[in-house]
Amino acid sequence: MNWLWTGRAWCFRDDVPNDEGIMPLRMVRQQEYEPAVLAKACFEQVNPRFADEVRPYDIVIGGKNFGYGNPHIQGFLGLKGCGAGLVVESMSRGPLRACINAGVPIMFCKGAASLAQDGDQLEVDFERGVVRNLRSGQTTRCEPMPAVMREIVGAGGGIEHMKLRLAAKGSVFV
Repeated sequence: MNWLWTGRAWCFRDDVPNDEGIMPLRMVRQQEYEPAVLAKACFEQVNPRFADEVRPYDIVIGGKNFGYGNPHIQGFLGLKGCGAGLVVESMSRGPLRACINAGVPIMFCKGAASLAQDGDQLEVDFERGVVRNLRSGQTTRCEPMPAVMREIVGAGGGIEHMKLRLAAKGSVFV
């Protein structure tokens, strides 16, 4: 997987919830798990333009406590379906685990909300921990994605990663 992404910034505030923020709760209740279907509903309550305008390799910038609340995987599967990555200031462990299991690259960065404005072109290196705003020229060092998280995301998510590991061991359960 290529860990150097160039895309447009989509900026969100602190305390964006998972349910009714990243993804409408109705998608959880419908037990929808298809990333392409979920992508069409991403952020519809906080930025109705997002799902129609987001492109692969775009970067969602989030403030503190991003994706808080119940760690349903649908919001993160929706981001995967959009092809978007995350640079956030903070996220609790439940949503972080859902994000990695969905296969979405994420990086933590102090002051993430000040990295860009909506629409800025960013270059994000998830492996080395660097965000460069191509409009302003500002370069910021962040906490790079740990190797184990890159391994899971690079495989396509938790289930795909487990299948690869089982196949490598010659398991009949693949």
